[in-house]
This record gives sequence, structure tokens and C-alpha cells, in this order.
Amino acid sequence: MIFLGETSKKKHELLPVYLCDADEDGASHRLKWLAGTCLAGMVGICLIGIAVYASMSMSDGQGMVSSIKRASLAALRPMRTATLARDGQSPTVEKADRIQLTAAGFTSRDVIHDTVVEHHSAREYITIKPYVRIVAGLATAQPDDADQLPPFNPFKLYSDSTPIGSDGDDSAEAPQAVSISVADLANGVIPEEDRVELSPDDVNQLVAEAAENFAYADAPASGDVIGSILQPAAYRADGGVGPSPLAPNITVIHKTAEDQDADADELDSDLLDGSETKVVKVGRGDTLMSIITKVGAESTDAKAIIDAMEPVFSAQNLKLGQEVRFNLIPAPSDTGEMEPVRVSVFGPGDTHIATVMRTSHGDYAISKQPTEIAANAQRPQRATLYTSFYHAAVSQHIPPETILKLLRVHSYDVDFKRKAQPGDSFDVFFDVPDGSEDRDALGEVLYTSMTVDEQTRSFYRFRTPDGLVDYYDGQGNSAKKFLMRNPVKGGRYTSGFGPRMHPLLGVVRMHTGVDWAAPEGTPILAGADGIVEAVGRQGGYGNYIRLRHPNGFATGYGHLSRYADGLEPGVSVKQGQVIGYVGSSGLSTGPHCHYEILVNNQFVNPMTIQVPRGLQLTGRQLAEFQKERKRIDELRQMDPVTSRVAQATQ
Repeated sequence: MIFLGETSKKKHELLPVYLCDADEDGASHRLKWLAGTCLAGMVGICLIGIAVYASMSMSDGQGMVSSIKRASLAALRPMRTATLARDGQSPTVEKADRIQLTAAGFTSRDVIHDTVVEHHSAREYITIKPYVRIVAGLATAQPDDADQLPPFNPFKLYSDSTPIGSDGDDSAEAPQAVSISVADLANGVIPEEDRVELSPDDVNQLVAEAAENFAYADAPASGDVIGSILQPAAYRADGGVGPSPLAPNITVIHKTAEDQDADADELDSDLLDGSETKVVKVGRGDTLMSIITKVGAESTDAKAIIDAMEPVFSAQNLKLGQEVRFNLIPAPSDTGEMEPVRVSVFGPGDTHIATVMRTSHGDYAISKQPTEIAANAQRPQRATLYTSFYHAAVSQHIPPETILKLLRVHSYDVDFKRKAQPGDSFDVFFDVPDGSEDRDALGEVLYTSMTVDEQTRSFYRFRTPDGLVDYYDGQGNSAKKFLMRNPVKGGRYTSGFGPRMHPLLGVVRMHTGVDWAAPEGTPILAGADGIVEAVGRQGGYGNYIRLRHPNGFATGYGHLSRYADGLEPGVSVKQGQVIGYVGSSGLSTGPHCHYEILVNNQFVNPMTIQVPRGLQLTGRQLAEFQKERKRIDELRQMDPVTSRVAQATQ
């Protein structure tokens, strides 16, 4: 009002300056100046207040305080342009994503630091969370301490020691079928139904995906027995068994005699790596059957060896003074017995007469590679995946129980008995226990991958809302298979699926499963999670078990010697639990397990059926898993603060 108001002015007469009334106009000017200063101050205070309020806003993370916090966190992260110093190497070594592999192999241990904001009471603290990443190029050469490594035991990779009918482990790592979660409801009101319904298109898509997951191979085209073994038979509407056409673009090629000899020479040489050589000199009254059984072989194996050797050497021609040499490996049972994988007969003057070897299919065939006496003293030149993997893990101080966990995760996709090839490697990412001062301390396995034959299989650790901790691939599929094709780990595949001449009845009958031969008493594992449907004597099956699994699947186990304690109809079992033991009950020519799989009460070939994964994350669980996978991948890509590189064979 002072600025806008008009001050009345009086007309003054022309008087001397010192006689003018200066007080009247000077007071109004001073009032205007004072009012303008106050107004400017008030506006400035308001603007400063608004700016301070905006800078303190934490909701959108764009305020001044948030910017300062982000800058401080960024300052604590390792510089990506920094030069890394590796133990035993020049500090000028640059980081590279790919490391050249050698026959000796290498292991690299990187320590990664991540900044974490922790809340204590009402205050925030910035702490460092360490992680460890171990990358190893698997050695193709046999390590010097291979004899000191634990022998490969496939039973440990798949078995579950939880007793039948027990609740199992109460730890967070143990699978749980049911869990209870308690949550407070807002205002004590139960939320209404979301009334979300699937559209017909969504339903059709889900049905199509399920059909694809549980599809299995078609039946063979003709009544050829070999083709029937390779593929499931078709069941006619009248209940009979008959052939059905081969799938398109499939051609059946029969092996020649030369191919079979090549297969015999290409014995799974991994078995010979840890074998023991034994020489038996033929004495009075000895027969080839008695000599083979004397070294620990089953009578059925001895007969198979003699029959395979018959075309080149008859057991009746065994003479006094000849030598029978064996390559023996531990039997898959826990009895400590040995079984032969190669048998050679030598005459006078160290003359080689005949040799048979066990093929990859579990039977015996003629071979041109005789058993050498010095073979046991010679160290194999090539390392298996198991030997190379275990040695590299031990060199980085990974605990044995963690190594076994890693082997289990990859055991459904990787054959650890095969030879290591150049380029095979593994990558494991660990967290570090809080407060640990041990330089080699390792926590949970957050990520693991293996590259075999240029194929990389990666799995991430994830805990579902029901408390089940498992490992999943990038698409949320569990590392475990829904069904195991072989319930007898270490057993030999001796008879396939399809019509065959029954060894005892002498007639052609449908063989509704596959046979896995093993010494009597070898544990039999449950092929998948399920419920015991039948236990007891059942005709030619002898002692028999039938398990019912989800989605119309069922498995059967025949010719058992005995059942596991607590096994009875209605009891739930988990994949890998011991449900029985190999025997020769019923119509059987020797100890083995008859294993069969049924889909909607129809028998299918266990060796060709497409086996889906055990668990697939969907919906919200899949979204949460993808967030966790992204977090782990970002941590893995961070630059390490320290790094150690060493040869795995050192």
C-alpha cells in the first residue's frame, strides 16, 4: 500500500533550499525501502525452505541427501579401471573375461565386495558384503594326488538318506511338502476374492505346455526287436501290444560285426582308471567259471563272460598253467566286493589267447586289448571330469560337503565318469559368512555352472515361499529331473524295453521295462517323489514295489531281495530315498532290478521317454527368481578386489 499509495504534494513557493520541509518526503521513501527489504527477505526465506524440503525428499530418490548417499556408495565400489594385482604375478596383469586353458588346468579365486546399507534402530550404516567367485579350467592330465581323492560313488549323488516315513531334516535346506505362513491382515479384514479367471486361450496354452512337457517318444515301426528296445511299444485298443510307425525323419541303422568289435574296444575306460589288476594261474580242478567267481564276480557275470569268449576261446580248452588276468573295480554295493570289467586268458610264454571287456551297455564283448600286468602300476594319462573337478575344488579349499552339493546339482546333466576335454570348466559363486575372518571361508553356493563339450549349464540358488531351497536354470527349471532313468546307481543295463525271448519261459513276451544288473543287496532308489501304491509279492516280478507320481506317472521295481524299513502302501517317498534292495526273486536268472515306467497306466520305455524337470517356477515365484538371478549376475560381473590364480595340479 505504501508503494501504491500517492503522497499528497503541496505546492511550495520558491524558497531557499534550507527553508524547504524535507521531513515529509524523506519519511515515505524510508518506509518504502524498509517494506521492500522485508518483502524480499520473506520471499527468499520461502524459496530456501522449499529448496531444503525438496532436497530432503527420499520418496523418489532424487533429493540432495539421496544423491550424496549414492555418491558415497559409488565411491566405495572398486574402480573398473583399476589394475588388479594377482598373487605371484606382475601387478601389470590386466583382467580378461577368458583365460587360456592348459592341460594342467588352473583355478582362479576372486574376492568381490558389495556395499550394503544396514538399518540399526533409526540409523543407517554402510557395510561391505564380501563374495567369492571361483573359476576353474579343468585339467585334462591326471593330477599327481589322484589316488588321494575320494573314489567316485554315483550312489551318493542321487541317494537320499532320509528314512522312509520320517519327516526328514528340519533345516531350511530340507524339502518341505507343507509350510505355514502367518501374516497380519490390514484392519483385521479378509480381502475379497480377486475374481481373476483364466481365458480359454490361457487354458489352452497351459494344456499345450503340459502336453509338451510330458510327451514321450512314439513306438517303433516294425516288429524288429532292436527297434522295440529303443522305443516304447504302442498299446492297441483291444489291450494287445503291437508296433506303431517310427517318428518322421528317423532311420534305424543296424550295427555290423566291425561296429560291435569297435564298441568292445571303446569300453568306458573310466572304469579302468581306478581298477585293480589280478592274475590267477590255472591249477588242478579249476574251471573258467570257478576262477571268475573266485575273484568276486557274480555267477551271472561269469556266465556272460564265458559266453562272450566262446567264439574265440572255449572254457573247455582251459589248461593247467595258463593265466587268467582281470581288471577289477569296486562293486556298486557297499559290501566291498570287486567285479571284473576286463578278463584275458594267456597261454605259455605270455601268449595272448582271448579278452572280453564290458561295454558301455553293461554286457561283455570280444576285445583286442588284453589285460597287462603292469597296467595297475601305470598312471592313466587322461583325467575324468570327476577327478579334475574334485581336484580343482580341493585346491581352492572348498569343503567336501560343498563339493558333493555341486556334483549333485550337475549330476542330472553331466556324466562325471567321462574324460575331461580341453575347454571344460566350472564357475561357482559363494557368499561369505558374516563376521568371518577366515580368508578361505565360504558360505552358501549362490550360482554354479559347468561347461562340458562347449555347452554351459548354469543354476542359481533360490528359496521359494514354502522354505524349499533348490537350484534353477535361467528359465526357472529345477536342476533335478522329474524321473530318474536308472534307480540302481552303478548298475549295468542288461535288457531293454520291448518284445523279447523270455530267458526262462522260452517264449516271446513283452518286456515292460528295463533291467539293471547289480550285486545282490545293492540299494534301489525311488525314481521320483511319490506315494507307495503296492508292496509285496507279485507273480513273476517276485518282490515288487509300485510308486504313484503326479500327473499320471507311476514306476515299478521288481525282483527285489527285500524292502526298506517302513515301506508300506500310502507312505510318501522322495526321489533318491532307498526303497528296496536288488535281488533275484520271481522269474529271474540273476540279481537285477526290473524298472518300469507307466504313463496313464501304459508302459513306456524308461530310456527314451522325455523326462521333464522336477519343478518349474511360475507366476510370482518366477518373477522373484528372475530378480534374484539378476542380482547374482550383477554381483558376478563386479570387478574383484583381490584375485588368486594357480594351476590346479600344483
